Amino acid sequence: MINPELVWMTPVTVQLKDGTRQIFACVNDALDFLEGDWTIDRGRKFNRAAQSCRRALNRATPVAIARDAFIDACRDAGMSADTADLFDKQAGTGGQRSLA
Repeated sequence: MINPELVWMTPVTVQLKDGTRQIFACVNDALDFLEGDWTIDRGRKFNRAAQSCRRALNRATPVAIARDAFIDACRDAGMSADTADLFDKQAGTGGQRSLA
């Protein structure tokens, strides 16, 4: 079960190098991807993202910092990272969200 404190307020949609799109909603999703499915060279931004996600899981770094580092790593690797709020894109929501 995912700890609700580690869920990002706005998910990140990443278009992978093969053209598929994947949604990352929390620190756990991002770290799993970085440690298991990342097939691109691991540079400075990758290392920062992985470290930030690990630190967020240990409550040593804010979740928002880990999210930003993950976005930076994806973009640095040539993947697009869409951070637009998925709820606001739905017609007729007016930016409001139902908590039900």
